[in-house]
Amino acid sequence: MSRVLIATESGDVSLDRLGEGPDLLILHSLLTDRHAFDPVVPALTERWRVNLVDLPGFGESSPVDATIDAYADAVGALLEAGGFAPDTTAVMGNGLGGFVALGAAIRHGDRFVRLALVGCGVAFPDTDRQAFTGMAAAVESGGMEAVVEVAVRRIYPAAHLVANPHLVDERRRVLLDTDPAAFVTACRALHAVDYRTQAGSITNPTLIVVGEDDGPTPPALAREVQSAIAGSTLVELAGVGHAPQLQDPGRFLAAIEGFV
Repeated sequence: MSRVLIATESGDVSLDRLGEGPDLLILHSLLTDRHAFDPVVPALTERWRVNLVDLPGFGESSPVDATIDAYADAVGALLEAGGFAPDTTAVMGNGLGGFVALGAAIRHGDRFVRLALVGCGVAFPDTDRQAFTGMAAAVESGGMEAVVEVAVRRIYPAAHLVANPHLVDERRRVLLDTDPAAFVTACRALHAVDYRTQAGSITNPTLIVVGEDDGPTPPALAREVQSAIAGSTLVELAGVGHAPQLQDPGRFLAAIEGFV
């Protein structure tokens, strides 16, 4: 594994790079970090050069404005500055990373080929947007510790947490390493995102994966994405929450087999 810092017109982007082959860029969710795909990386590196990207404001990546468009443009700038081949590169994102990947396909879809969205939508219902307002306010007043319990419940179904109580401490460690300002910026970007009128312009071959027990981005949101993107494929995983690559790596890999 090599740690890479790439200077772009949108600022610096940091990433971990593993394996050889065509490039796969992986974008993490709001409640995780670039290591959230570690359980499936060994399998992915059999086919790809895997790039685990720190989204803007996370890790050593430069911050951007609080819009998903700005995050997507940072990915577009990375694709250009990093020398990624447009005819072989793929992009996969989970949660926040899924929305960013979706935006990148809308705004910079000619810079990569395949798109995989894990726990994603084209917009949030008004009632669900308030969750991001609440988390941002909590972090601004109490730091990252204030959202640990909420974050863990958003990542995993309740039954999975009961069976695996150690996951609370695992997520706490990750969240406490997150820059509070980056978290608040991402919350505001997700609160405002709305790609309902633009997602139909995507021509990249697209796979959509969602856990049937995904609370933050439930199957109804994934079905909206499938309806918007012509020719896209949707896979729903029973008993799985917002981060299937963490909760059930084997089934996640089986779901994306055609993509990878």
